[in-house]
Amino acid sequence: MDCVCCGIFLCVYNHWYHQLFRASQISWIGSLQDAMMLTASVFSSRVYLSIGLRYTSWMGAVIAFIGLFSSSFVNSLGGLIVTQGILYGFGIGFVFSVALSTTSQWFEKYRGLALGTVMAGSGLGGLVIARITSAITNNLDIHWALRISSFLILAIVVPSTLAFRPRVVSTGLPKLIDISAFKSPLFLCIICIVSLGIIGFVAPIFYIPSAVIQLGGSDSFSNIQVTIFNCGYLFGGFAVGTFADLIGPFNMLFISTFCMGIFQLIFWVGIKTKSSLSVLSFFYGVFSPGLNSQGVSVIAKYFPHNSWAPYIGIMYSFMGCFIIIGNFIIDHLLRTTNGQLDYDYITRFSSICQVVGSMFAIPGILYIRHIAGAKKTWAN
Repeated sequence: MDCVCCGIFLCVYNHWYHQLFRASQISWIGSLQDAMMLTASVFSSRVYLSIGLRYTSWMGAVIAFIGLFSSSFVNSLGGLIVTQGILYGFGIGFVFSVALSTTSQWFEKYRGLALGTVMAGSGLGGLVIARITSAITNNLDIHWALRISSFLILAIVVPSTLAFRPRVVSTGLPKLIDISAFKSPLFLCIICIVSLGIIGFVAPIFYIPSAVIQLGGSDSFSNIQVTIFNCGYLFGGFAVGTFADLIGPFNMLFISTFCMGIFQLIFWVGIKTKSSLSVLSFFYGVFSPGLNSQGVSVIAKYFPHNSWAPYIGIMYSFMGCFIIIGNFIIDHLLRTTNGQLDYDYITRFSSICQVVGSMFAIPGILYIRHIAGAKKTWAN
């Protein structure tokens, strides 16, 4: 349960707490949750080398359970930010990073598809959690939805991680931060792509449902946008992963980031109807796994094994920081026109950042071809 499922709860929060908090204030819960989830990857490698992959996942699940369960007893914005945003996000980050790390170790030829399948699990989880949350909130309330969801985390994570074991046994603890990573032109290109790609990433996920209502859509049609996004995410996990193995993870990272941005410009800025926003919800979901997972594939393909943990930690730390920076910017760009929120500025900001960020793949591809020498290929 990550940013995919977080959108579900944010929709519910917008309904339950709209008289107490602004939409931009509620979005901080999701932004900090995503940021903490990504930042946890910096510490996860040291933890799982000390106590093992399984116990690290279980530890993360317990922290996430405490955070989400505690959030069911608070009604203040600050309380939700601390419990669901920070505590839950940090805990689920250990589960997320261990899952990606384990998958990267055990798959080489089909690593892109394997990582894409892991990301597709978020889409599947989002579809299930959406139905459960909707049923509970309709019959009980959001507080019981949070409590039941917190127990679901333990019920899913604990048994599913029993099979986790490392393929390569490392000696000694990896560096927490490896500054030498920034000497690599390829790594710098990766950082630029994912940082600019993620800075406005949450805007469509958090604000499309509200934009649909502004265009005359019903509450049910608004809520179904999260389901459409999750369907796209589920399909995209497999599709993006498969193509990454065919054309190379770096190319797929470029295509995913570019398409996320250009689809916003076409279907939100250019057309902007209820139907176009539904199309955007689906295709934004399709390409999101590429941004979230293929950076790991690129690092695993082009850097030595002992560099994976610190390099991936740095990459996700940058992404976590830029999510927070992006939310500050989005908060200031979100304006009110004629008594309604105007999403045009945040849409342009998000889409332009992603399109510009994807352009850093060009020097990266040229660099890969340069170091490949006679073995150069466009399948990077």
